[in-house]
Amino acid sequence: MNDATLKELEQVSINDFFGSNNAWARRIFGIDSFQKTRDLAQVENEYNLDKYKTLLAQNCANMEEYKRKEFELAGLDPEIGKVVISVGDAIYKTSVADLRERYYALIRNTLAPYMSARMCELGCGYGFNLDLISGEGYGGEYSENAVKLANKLGKDVVKFNYYNSEDYKLIRPDSTVFTVHSIEQIPDATTIVNALRNEKEKINYVVHLEPSFVKERTSLIGLLRNKYIELNDYNRNLIELLTTQPDIEILELKTDVFGLVPLNSSNLIAWRFR
Repeated sequence: MNDATLKELEQVSINDFFGSNNAWARRIFGIDSFQKTRDLAQVENEYNLDKYKTLLAQNCANMEEYKRKEFELAGLDPEIGKVVISVGDAIYKTSVADLRERYYALIRNTLAPYMSARMCELGCGYGFNLDLISGEGYGGEYSENAVKLANKLGKDVVKFNYYNSEDYKLIRPDSTVFTVHSIEQIPDATTIVNALRNEKEKINYVVHLEPSFVKERTSLIGLLRNKYIELNDYNRNLIELLTTQPDIEILELKTDVFGLVPLNSSNLIAWRFR
């Protein structure tokens, strides 16, 4: 994200952000014990039974109200003042409104060169991102409560499990498949790439905005990001896997383009089957 408006934001040093009062500093350096196992039980509890069950119970009028409520429940109330984001290795303070505007613009701009008649988001939650793009938008989502909310809001979303190759048959001809912070929940992306390969005749492009382990990171914050991924048991091999498959053509690859949370920044990977 090369945006001149970043100059308007207050830059934060890594020392100020990652001091001794930062819970993740204590975890990464082994002061406090922390380790997750990111299996389906973890996803079920953290997302379906916690995040989306709580969100489904809210009495909101439309998609935007649900998204605002989702941010509030995550501690990102518009009234809380400044929050921190990252662009590349730099950290900035900004408002929740600005954070949201930049993030949604990133999703739109990332997908713009790879639009197809049909746009399929895997791990789409309740379908908010489908409102950001044109074309026939549809998707799949693991959390049943998110699927219920998506359907309540009129979105074409069905139950989907990344680990079940049969579920990828939801992909329709002439589709771009995309993911936004959902493959991060899958430590090993091999099953995903293999399942997409089975449906490749229907897929024009695949686009990811995903945190993942990046072995080429050498900066301090880059090394901290890799350790954060390991402790949370997030994805380890998406980039390495895609860049080493002979039948895959990488169209675009940019690491750490934006972080809603500086330690969990998104990488942009666009590709297609040869």
